This record gives sequence, structure tokens and C-alpha cells, in this order.
Amino acid sequence: MRAQLEGLRDRQFGVFTAAQVLVEYTRAELRARLHRGEWVRVFHGVYREAGTHPGPELRVEAARLSMGLPVLVAAYNTAAELHGFSIAESNATHVLGVQLTRSKHLVVHQDRLDPTQVAMVNEVSTTTAARTAIDTARTSRRMDALATLDTATRVGLSLDELNHELARQHRRRGFRQAAELIDLVDGRAESPMESRTRLRCHDAGLPRPQPQLEVPTPDGPRRLDLGWSQYRIGLEYDSVAWHSGLHAAAKDNARHNHLATQGWTIFYATALDVLHQPQLFTEPIRQAINRRRVESKGR
Repeated sequence: MRAQLEGLRDRQFGVFTAAQVLVEYTRAELRARLHRGEWVRVFHGVYREAGTHPGPELRVEAARLSMGLPVLVAAYNTAAELHGFSIAESNATHVLGVQLTRSKHLVVHQDRLDPTQVAMVNEVSTTTAARTAIDTARTSRRMDALATLDTATRVGLSLDELNHELARQHRRRGFRQAAELIDLVDGRAESPMESRTRLRCHDAGLPRPQPQLEVPTPDGPRRLDLGWSQYRIGLEYDSVAWHSGLHAAAKDNARHNHLATQGWTIFYATALDVLHQPQLFTEPIRQAINRRRVESKGR
């Protein structure tokens, strides 16, 4: 890459515009590099080198250059990526503005924004962490919304910050969903699927489980994804996939066997169960809880 364009690329998070290219290259050279796959189009009139990872900083800068704006604010899932609590895999870049776009890969939200709701992350303008979390919780599917809120609190947001931001958005679409889910937030969840599993338990009317419940065993503490210690019932999400392979799974099995001798019952849920047929694990857990309640009354 020629020197002037290389300098611009380095100052622009790895992207450059067609106009910047044409200062040092001919239009035929630009087309040739695109045809060979050396350069890749990000948004209209903006490119990156094929080996450059299209992270959120790059994509927001590409959107700013494509739209011809001095400043552009990242929002929703793209802002969540910047803040470190995105749980959604999306090809779209979300920003705030008034300019409409027909690209499915660049979504411009015409939201109002107070200056106090803007932050700088990695030299990129973005909605604050609290604004981002509530925006996402309002507009995502319920299971994804809770997973986002759990992850946001795990990386440092407090419930006070979330509630303060929620109050600022009390008339916006999805407010009720966000308000309901804040009461369920628990930053101890270690994966989005654990959050989704916990929400399925809540929706089934089960007592509130404790995430990452530690139970002592002779081989050391056994940590359950979710547990009801008063009933000696645990729930694991897809344990072989989420623990460290077959060796770890064998160790887990030994600990589960010990838990069984202590009166614990462990249930399992797969991704298919959580996403499409939660009754396959929530109903057995409900029945087990009811049995334990009856047993405790008979003592």
C-alpha cells in the first residue's frame, strides 16, 4: 500500500475511502485490487484490506466515512460489542443518526440522544454502557435481552445504573420488557445460554435458582450452572459441550455421582431444549421440587 493511503488507513481503524485511494491509485488499480480480493468493500465507497478484521471500531469508522459525517455514535448491538457485553452474532452495524440507508449491514436508528448518554470507547463514540444495555434489553428477544443484561452486569454495570437508565426511557418501546428483566438480572451467569435457561425456569413458574451454585464433594467443590440448594436439585446446561472436553466431563460425572449419594438430583438441558422445548427439563424439575416438598413435610 502506498505511503499516504497507508497513513490514512492507520488513522482510520483500518479503512479508507475510494476518494482517498484515487489520490494515489487509478480507478483501474482500485478495481483490480477489489477483483483480486486484496481489498474488501465495507460500506458504500469505503474499503479495508482483506486481512484486516472487521471489528466494531472499524465498522463504525467505515459507516462514518461512508455517510460523510464528522462524528458518528455507535448504538445497540454494535455499542454492546464495544463495551464488551454483546451476546448476539450480527452482521449489521448499528449507529445513531438521521440519514436513511438501504443496506441491511448498516442500520441507522433515529433515536434521541442526550449528551450525557455518549461515551468514548477505544476512541469511538458510542452510547454509554447503561444506555446500550437498556436499548438492547428493550428491543431484543426476551431470552437475548436477559442474557445481555446479565453479561453487562458481569463486566461491571450495576443494577443502580441500569435502573437509572431505565427510568430515563420509561415511555419507549419495550420498556416493560426491560423493567421485568432487570428484576431477574444476575451477573453470576457465565454464558448467554445459562441466562436463557434461567429465564425458562422463571417462565415455568419454578422457584428462583442460584447461578453457579457450589456444592462440596470429596474431590473438591462441584459447581452447578443452576441449583436449588433447599431441594438438592441442580440443572446443568449441556455439560459436555460447556466444560473442557471429555476428561472434564468424566470428572464432572464422578462429582455428580457423589452428589447423588448425598441426595442431589441433577438435570440437564441442551440448546434445543432451552430454545424450543423447555418443558423437557422444567417439568421434571417441577415434579422433583414437589416431591422434595412432600418429603420435607412428612419428616
